[in-house]
Amino acid sequence: MPSRVSSSTLVDDVTDEIRQMILTGEVEPGEFLPTRKELAEQFGVGLSTIQEAIQALSAVGMLESRPGKGTWVREDALDVLIHPEAVRTRLGELDLRKIYEARGAIEVALTKMAAQRATGEDIDRIREAMERMECSMDDDGAFVEADLDFHLGVARAGKNELLEQFYHLSQRLIREAIQEMVGLSGVKHESIPYQRAILAAIDQGDPGRAEEAAVEHMAYVDELLDRWDNLRSNKKR
Repeated sequence: MPSRVSSSTLVDDVTDEIRQMILTGEVEPGEFLPTRKELAEQFGVGLSTIQEAIQALSAVGMLESRPGKGTWVREDALDVLIHPEAVRTRLGELDLRKIYEARGAIEVALTKMAAQRATGEDIDRIREAMERMECSMDDDGAFVEADLDFHLGVARAGKNELLEQFYHLSQRLIREAIQEMVGLSGVKHESIPYQRAILAAIDQGDPGRAEEAAVEHMAYVDELLDRWDNLRSNKKR
């Protein structure tokens, strides 16, 4: 098989290739990489080059290896690429509404893209998260995890790795707020129809409807932020 990388900076190039495999979802967090031999054949390089690339990605926390078990992508591998704490350090205290505004712009764009680009596997992943949400009405923690998985599934289905990473970052920055807001009265039942509409539009491959559903969902989130702010203000009095 012809090499997919140049001969001058093999380790760096292979490292970038493996990183892209993770970014694009070819190998997802928690999944094993192909064997070193398979990677060497895939990229047309020697085993020592693969070993060095894996060591480089392990050193920054994206991969983990164990003798006799193999090498897998760490569950928090994506945090290494754009780390929330690094953003907080650089930008200082972030206004929650500004984060949600940014998230909304990204979410609407990615939802529309997902309706155009989602594979059957993508739709199955989104639907599975939807089903977990519906089964977690009595468990705030499980509902939040399923909700995050739903929207990250949509983001991944959009097939734009950079926007997906920005979306992942926004989710990490507002995770604590999401965990608090889901405890508000009626929120879980109110949010389900918005998620269903997004899933239906993506499943039917209707980008216009998907965009509309995402806009409606973000309008609901804006209303939810008002309720949350009011509740916090009342508690401080």
